[in-house]
Amino acid sequence: MIKVSVVIPIYNVEPYIAECIVSVVKQTLEDIEIICVNDGTKDSSMDIVKKYAEKDDRFIIIDKENGGLSSARNAGLQQATGEYVYFLDSDDWIQPDMLDELYKEAHDGNLDNIYFDADVFYENDEVERKNRHYMSYYHRPEVFDEIVSGQQLFANMENQRYYRPSACLQMPRRSLLLNNKIQFYEGILHEDQLFSLQVILSAKRVKHVAHPYYMRRVREDSIMTGTRLFQSSYGYYVCLTQFQRFLATTEIKDMAVEEAIEKRLHGLQTLATRDILSMEESDWKKELQEYPLETRNAYYLLVGRVYEEQKRANKQLQSEKQKADKKMKSIRSSVSYKIGKGITYLPFKVKSFVSSVRYRGLYCACNDIKQRLLPQEETNKILVSIIIPMYNAQKYLRECLDSLRMQTLSSIEIICVNDGSTDDTGAILEQYASKDARIHNIYQDNQGAGAARNHGMKYATGEYFLFLDADDIFDKRLCEETYKRAVRDCADIVLFEAYRYNVQTRKKEEMNWVLREGLLPSRIPFSVKQANSQLYQITTACPWSKLFRAEFVKKEQIQFQNVKNANDVFFVRMALACAKRITVLRKRLITYRYNDGSNLQSRKKKAPIEFYKAFKALKEELIRRGLYVKMEQSYVNMALKESLFNLESTQDKEAQRVIEDLLLKEGFDFFGFQQYDKSYFYNEKEYEEYKRLINGR
Repeated sequence: MIKVSVVIPIYNVEPYIAECIVSVVKQTLEDIEIICVNDGTKDSSMDIVKKYAEKDDRFIIIDKENGGLSSARNAGLQQATGEYVYFLDSDDWIQPDMLDELYKEAHDGNLDNIYFDADVFYENDEVERKNRHYMSYYHRPEVFDEIVSGQQLFANMENQRYYRPSACLQMPRRSLLLNNKIQFYEGILHEDQLFSLQVILSAKRVKHVAHPYYMRRVREDSIMTGTRLFQSSYGYYVCLTQFQRFLATTEIKDMAVEEAIEKRLHGLQTLATRDILSMEESDWKKELQEYPLETRNAYYLLVGRVYEEQKRANKQLQSEKQKADKKMKSIRSSVSYKIGKGITYLPFKVKSFVSSVRYRGLYCACNDIKQRLLPQEETNKILVSIIIPMYNAQKYLRECLDSLRMQTLSSIEIICVNDGSTDDTGAILEQYASKDARIHNIYQDNQGAGAARNHGMKYATGEYFLFLDADDIFDKRLCEETYKRAVRDCADIVLFEAYRYNVQTRKKEEMNWVLREGLLPSRIPFSVKQANSQLYQITTACPWSKLFRAEFVKKEQIQFQNVKNANDVFFVRMALACAKRITVLRKRLITYRYNDGSNLQSRKKKAPIEFYKAFKALKEELIRRGLYVKMEQSYVNMALKESLFNLESTQDKEAQRVIEDLLLKEGFDFFGFQQYDKSYFYNEKEYEEYKRLINGR
């Protein structure tokens, strides 16, 4: 009995076909048939195929006129006799045990379909540079491995952004296709979008195996990377309309499935619009004229109107920018000098207009439209780089990496910097990197978290940075929610809320001091101008409750200090002072694990004065950059609070003595507390404790 029919459409793939065919011939599952469909190929591809077919009677060769990928696959499906059918692209290849292992899973589980993952490899360095987003696109976490209905699996994957429509990443039961009259729509690009949706929503029993059995080649001018803009847009449009017709005859009862379907429909509309945005309207309308009036009208309603909306937004943005530039030019030509000072200035209203009100707001609105028209799973860049320093982190590392792999935003990279660990951290990292191409492992001698974070930033390519710790717990929406807020508000920094979890008592509580709502300015986004007197009191120095725009960090040349603890003070506090737009997300997306006895906080007593080094460096840099005058009161109050906290919270008597001696001999004088009266300080008790200490010298 034939267990699996492998269908391979072939058209002008001479450089790749041998590798593809060999990978099938060498499958450990022998009960297969290899159906090679010659779709009118003009090169020597079929000569290569026939050489293998002469030695193997499992080959079936079909010759036909060129009709495209869908036509070739349908021709192969008509000849197939296997229990399951697999569609393999002729420029790719598969792992030798793929069919054997998948058939066993599918047969033993009585599955209608089985899904799996892929690794990608690039034809050359230039292709890789342009298409790095595919590196981890076909990897999904091990959270879909239960046998469920196709509709349930679709809802789970789509609602978590892990649904992938490729026909090459599934092996359906042949009877499922025949009984539901499912085949590939011919004459369009992106036919997998429609085929795969029909298959998964029709299947009763399915499962996903989180293993990269498939090896996908990314090359120039393939269907994946080509630039046939209108044909691409039209293909998505056809899939959208045909899928709607399919839904009319399909029973959907689950609300989660309906939500997933709505997302996919919107995604198809977005993709259809995206592909013509770089075209002139007259050009795509000219190509559309080749289709019947009914088709033209439907295409315009579903795609053309969104195209016009985006074009209007772009035009309005350009108009507002020109107006702003003209107004600025006029103001600059009539500037005056303040009497006796010779300082030029711009009226506040004009400055405010250009920096934030209409011009900046319109830019954000337009940017938001663009983000909706470019779904994250289709963009060609990493949106968020997660940078994690690790030293002997094996205890919680698997939980950490699992929660990051399940992020609802998939266009991320996870940069793990192994800071000279002596436990199994390295082995765990290698294991996870082999399963998920988004995980990049960097190794260095033990230098501390600050140096590790700086090292990670050198390799980060994301639009935004998240600096996380390996022993904390992350909400699966962390990256998506913070990224969306950053884009919406054009923010340099996003502040968000957190929980903390006491490992000893197993109690979870809100960390309201991580983001003090009562101190926030009335207008958000804000900067030091709106919150200068209490900017440092709004949030703590922890980097893990903040998202940073990468370009901003690089432009301001902000680095973490290379100190044994408190390395985040300089980075976070300097970033807050430099940021032009700080926004807020009122959601608790991280749970900070504490009272474990093995984290950084527990080791502070070994290096008790690091906090002072951090605050000293911060003040010196604020002065150097001309920012200290704006930050002075906020800085002074923060320095007093943190000095007293480090003194009082240190359990070790010797470390406490070292801190007190340092503060009395140097620290308090450096901070300049003596020059301010009592009213300058926010907390009366802290001021009184400071006075008690200096009077007791």
